[in-house]
Amino acid sequence: MIFIKAQDNKKYRVDTVFYQIGKVIWLPFCMVGVWFSHGGYERFGEQMECSVRKLCGLPCPGCGITRAFYYLFQGNFVKSFWLNPIVIFGLLVYLHFMMLYFYRSHVSGTIKEKEIRILVYVYAVIFVLLAQWAVKMVNILCLCL
Repeated sequence: MIFIKAQDNKKYRVDTVFYQIGKVIWLPFCMVGVWFSHGGYERFGEQMECSVRKLCGLPCPGCGITRAFYYLFQGNFVKSFWLNPIVIFGLLVYLHFMMLYFYRSHVSGTIKEKEIRILVYVYAVIFVLLAQWAVKMVNILCLCL
């Protein structure tokens, strides 16, 4: 098990810390998403252009996340996934982790025995992010040939 040591010398499990953070950020995330999708994107969307794409003309792995976030909260999941699948995938990973932790801690009681491996989620997100970026780059290279 992996522990985080706090200033008061208590040890906290990593999955417990992530679960507590996940509970705290859920409401602000939804509030910002609703605000952003109902006026925030029109006001600030131009300021959020990718500086990597501006400088070199090629997309970075995060290109399209702002628009994907916008369409996610508009309810257009297909367009959100098409722009950058990491937004939908990240939401699914978040929901999976939160439900698994809740189930293990409140229903089955097995959370004390086995820790949820956070690195599996991190590696999966990185893989999806880099895979979608590679697909974008291949499409750009094929169009240039």
